[in-house]
Amino acid sequence: MQQKLTEDQEYVREFIPFVDFLADILGPNSEVVLNDLLDLNHSVVAIRNSHISHRKVGDPATDLALRTMKAGTAEKRDYLANYKGVSHGDNTLRSSTFFLRQHGEVVGMICINTDDSDLDNLQQQVIKVLTNYKHLDSPTIYKTKVPSTDKRETVSANSIESEHLTTSIGDLAKEVTQGVCARYGISVDYLKRDDKLEIVRNLYHQGYFLLKDSVSEVAKVIKVSDPSVYRYLQIVKDEELQD
Repeated sequence: MQQKLTEDQEYVREFIPFVDFLADILGPNSEVVLNDLLDLNHSVVAIRNSHISHRKVGDPATDLALRTMKAGTAEKRDYLANYKGVSHGDNTLRSSTFFLRQHGEVVGMICINTDDSDLDNLQQQVIKVLTNYKHLDSPTIYKTKVPSTDKRETVSANSIESEHLTTSIGDLAKEVTQGVCARYGISVDYLKRDDKLEIVRNLYHQGYFLLKDSVSEVAKVIKVSDPSVYRYLQIVKDEELQD
């Protein structure tokens, strides 16, 4: 039987038509996603142009969503704009997120992930032509900056941690593990205790363990038992208390 939605979840779903509105304006190179942050394991409630990330309705929250929920009321920003997103195949996207709030709490997100690869390729071709025919070593591209009268704090896209657009709760654990393995040039089978602790620490600080069954997923990825992951988690939590 389908679980009854809360008032906040009903509020999030009121933005489903807005997903279609944005997708029709932005075109097929921009994925638009509506996320319910009150059901992290099935966060995606609406999506258009899903060929960008290959996600679907019912997929889990991204690491950005998990970090947002872990931050709680400490997350004061209204939105994040033009930061780096990573989809399957390590395709780089230009991503932006608007936070939906109820009673001061973040309950949902509207996310836009744009694939600029066509423009990037075109720019490279233009630079190549200019270099070859105008004898320019490094052509200058000018941008006009419009002064802003808005006194609110702005956030540099470079200061925002990349968002990984995963399709299952195991994907993020695998990506973090692969990153550690690549750093040390070893396979999962040769990870040491400290390496596994590093993986759990990284996932904890991203809010990964807010997901249901996350401990079992991590245990499978790093090839240890569930109790071992719980022991690593306790070490990380003790470290946090000491900071």
